[in-house]
Amino acid sequence: MATKKKAEKEAEKAIAAARTAVEEAQRLVKKLDKKARKEADELAAALAQAEKDAKKVLRRTEKTQRHAAQAARERAAAAATPSSTGIPTFRDLRDRAKARGIQGYSRMNKAQLLHALGEG
Repeated sequence: MATKKKAEKEAEKAIAAARTAVEEAQRLVKKLDKKARKEADELAAALAQAEKDAKKVLRRTEKTQRHAAQAARERAAAAATPSSTGIPTFRDLRDRAKARGIQGYSRMNKAQLLHALGEG
């Protein structure tokens, strides 16, 4: 019987040690869960910042494209206007003659248009 009691005591000690080990493991898992949650929160914050930065870059790119398009339109408009010498272009003279209702403007050359408009 003594050996049976001794075996029971050793079994109880082993069970107690196993319970302690399980409790320690559970505590460590909770700790890991907290650490994992903290890391997940940090990653979520980093992702939100990256998304914010990407939107900012997109807005800047769109703004740059709008400015480039506006500059291209301004260059095209500058090319279509009379030269800086003050002499109007043939197309400009035809448009002005048409607006004034001058007959035969479509068959006139630049000199004739200038004369008809009273500028030559």
